[in-house]
Amino acid sequence: MLNIYKISQFVVFMVLLMSCAAANHVSERKNTKAVPSTGFEKLFLSKVNVVRSKARKCGDEYFPAAPALILNHILNKAAHKHSQDMSKHQFLEHTSSNGDTLVERMQDVNYLWSAVGENIAHNQNSIGQVIEDWLRSPGHCSNMMSADYTQTGVANVNKYWTQVYATPK
Repeated sequence: MLNIYKISQFVVFMVLLMSCAAANHVSERKNTKAVPSTGFEKLFLSKVNVVRSKARKCGDEYFPAAPALILNHILNKAAHKHSQDMSKHQFLEHTSSNGDTLVERMQDVNYLWSAVGENIAHNQNSIGQVIEDWLRSPGHCSNMMSADYTQTGVANVNKYWTQVYATPK
């Protein structure tokens, strides 16, 4: 009888352990879940990946060609939220109107990252124009070309542009 009790305890323990492992696996995977993207997001991504496909200098720093980024719906959400905030409050800053930094905004959308960066802009009329402006700025260009980033999210709300770059943990 005692052996059956110990076996039952072991089975319950293993089921709980497997459930926790499965929940942790789902949590980690949510950063890479593929969802349908809008035409705007796909076009933006394709133009950024063309830029990344060629080596270039950003200011005084040389960058080799970088692997293509993939769109991430969580990063799209974070980018949209920041563009919407900047548009509503008529400002252009990396810090949100409530004082949140990029890191805090990533926490708000539950994105677990190992590397994260952001480009913002205002008043450009097209994807091509905002990308060209970012390429002329060494810091923005470096974000676009950094092989440290594997995913991106993009948004444009009333000509307030945000592109978030990240790599999940």
